[in-house]
Amino acid sequence: MRLWTFARWVIVLGVLGWAGYAVAGAGWNYFATQEVVDRALREATIQHRAAFATGNLVAVDALANSVRASILVGTRHDGLHVQEENVRVSANSAGMSAAVRWSYPILTYRGSEILVIPLSIERSLVMSP
Repeated sequence: MRLWTFARWVIVLGVLGWAGYAVAGAGWNYFATQEVVDRALREATIQHRAAFATGNLVAVDALANSVRASILVGTRHDGLHVQEENVRVSANSAGMSAAVRWSYPILTYRGSEILVIPLSIERSLVMSP
């Protein structure tokens, strides 16, 4: 009976260790993506003021596309798996907002994701008048 008890403890500790590792990986992934989004929005502040000073709608759309591209390049550079269609950036007279959605795979089998944690970030940058 003692061998069975020992085996149960090893299995329980292994599952807890795996779960802790998965949560830590998802947390790191979330904070790394958050930093990429925040950096892209911070870098766009000067461009935002210039775009709205001209009042040109094309400049505003170009700014939003530039920030979106910056987020995508930053996530790829850091090795984060964010799909293009899951990044939304909008700009208006009050500021800019960005929303990113992605999933962090916990359990994969032969290249297909069995168990994932859905993650999302929504950030806004409010411009002072």
